[in-house]
Amino acid sequence: MNRDKNLSGTLILLTLGFILFTAGSDGGAIKESSMTLKESILNIFKYYIDFVVIIYVFLCLQIAGYLELKHRQDFLTVSIISILFTPFAIFFIYRNEESDV
Repeated sequence: MNRDKNLSGTLILLTLGFILFTAGSDGGAIKESSMTLKESILNIFKYYIDFVVIIYVFLCLQIAGYLELKHRQDFLTVSIISILFTPFAIFFIYRNEESDV
């Protein structure tokens, strides 16, 4: 049990480190104007959406695993179902917003 907590904590720290590294790297480009926090977040979603999706799935599975250990119930199946159906729900919501405009 303690080994699982150490491994989970290590993986979360590596994930957070990667997020900070990705957010802080600008590809060596020099920018004359500073970016606001909102622009930085939009930039990450624009250029690194694949990493954002991977991190989202990884964190969902980590949280489900933690809850399984804590409550002794099957949260992993629910988490996987949620991860699979969330993009479909967003697709239909986005589609309805486009038709309203």
